[in-house]
Amino acid sequence: MKWTMSRMAMTVERLPGHPQPQPGESLSSWLIRTAYANAERLSYITTYLTGDANFWVHDRDRLLSSELSRRLEAGTGIASERLQELVLSQYAGTLFERLEPQGSVRWLLPLAKRGYRASRSGSLYCPLCLAEDIHPHLRLSWRMSFVVVCPVHGTALLDACPQCHYPFAPHLNDLGTGRNGYLELELPFAWCSQCGERLTDVTSEVGCPTVVDLERRMLRGLRAGVLEWDGLGEVPAQEGFDVLHQLLAVVMRPEMREALKDLPDAPEYPQRRNRSFEDFSLAGRRALIERLAYLVQDWPWRFSGAVRAAALTRRPLVANMPQIPSWYDVVAEQFSQANGRRAYKVTPLVPHLTSAEIAAYRDAAPTEIEGRRWTVIWHYTQQPQKLPVARKLGLSWQFVHNTVTKYNARGPESLMDVRRGRELRSKRLLNAEQEQELRALIDSSPKRLSNEQLADWFEAQIGKRPDATTLWMYRRGGSHSHKGRRAD
Repeated sequence: MKWTMSRMAMTVERLPGHPQPQPGESLSSWLIRTAYANAERLSYITTYLTGDANFWVHDRDRLLSSELSRRLEAGTGIASERLQELVLSQYAGTLFERLEPQGSVRWLLPLAKRGYRASRSGSLYCPLCLAEDIHPHLRLSWRMSFVVVCPVHGTALLDACPQCHYPFAPHLNDLGTGRNGYLELELPFAWCSQCGERLTDVTSEVGCPTVVDLERRMLRGLRAGVLEWDGLGEVPAQEGFDVLHQLLAVVMRPEMREALKDLPDAPEYPQRRNRSFEDFSLAGRRALIERLAYLVQDWPWRFSGAVRAAALTRRPLVANMPQIPSWYDVVAEQFSQANGRRAYKVTPLVPHLTSAEIAAYRDAAPTEIEGRRWTVIWHYTQQPQKLPVARKLGLSWQFVHNTVTKYNARGPESLMDVRRGRELRSKRLLNAEQEQELRALIDSSPKRLSNEQLADWFEAQIGKRPDATTLWMYRRGGSHSHKGRRAD
């Protein structure tokens, strides 16, 4: 390898060894494998490819600038577009709103290192995956804080050596430990950089089934852009991840810890004032995720019951949320104190249909009135209180009350529009000839006709005496129909 003293003017030539990135691999993992493929130390390879001797000062799995991606493409032949799939910035707008080069970010494990040395692992590993891989590599998902079990094997992930408990740091395996790593295909990921213990010989414990299921749904949501949610079908991925992170903050509260005392809890809580989920140890995150998986099942009933048992109000449920999704807000709103008012009376909804079936009826409603009634019932499944639903939809309390009462008593048939398919006929007081005659009478009268005189004329024509408002409409040149009083 040859380069000039000026790193910006450095010319990069194609490396002899340039392994292809594996599906789901992280950028740091690929760079480590590239260094081993060329029998060079990692720091030498990255300095040659990037021109930056301090390349590893920052978290390189976060972002990849266009300049760096071009240099890596020139040195390895891997397309820039493929390299961008190795960094976490691809999940901006899905897992988080945006990703900065530095600073704490929700759902992302901090590296917590000083130079090359790690005080805490920012990446986990699965011994079974590393042992079974044809080309062992680190997954980008192992950098995410909610990933605590292997989605493939359903076993608990590890973040340190089981023997010496040193943080998992495979990038240190090229700094010289007296071991010829180039003769071992599993290196540099299969052994501890501190004591040399093999990491693939560890027997991992089986993960909690509810945690495995929730984690798999979250990973599918990253790829699909929508998150599966009990009771709602699907929600936008970023909204779902924002709410899940908020629920973890709720789970950490002392009141909720007491309400969920029958479930595993984190063995130790960080003492930092503004602690977040990412500050917890792996064991702590695994316990909190298990509690989260319990709360989001059968949404929103199980969560609402836990909040009531913890005597929480709306404020901690939405604290520090810049944007509150409407489907979460309707659940949180039922715990609003609203200046000390008494709690709304809750009328349970008879479970004739599931929430998804109600949403399907709402979307397929053939008339406006049916759609409005099904909308009321759907919102009522999220927040079973009539006044908040009426206020949210801009309807009267009486309409919501009647709709819920009829639905509970007679089921879906009660929401049908009885006028469906019926042609509405005009209900005019006067026909066209009578309206012309009235117009001629008003125009030909030398004096303004009184309401009494007009009422007498109407009574002679149709046998009814209209009210003063109707007479006023006809006097100014209007008519009266089933659509209401209107002016021509």
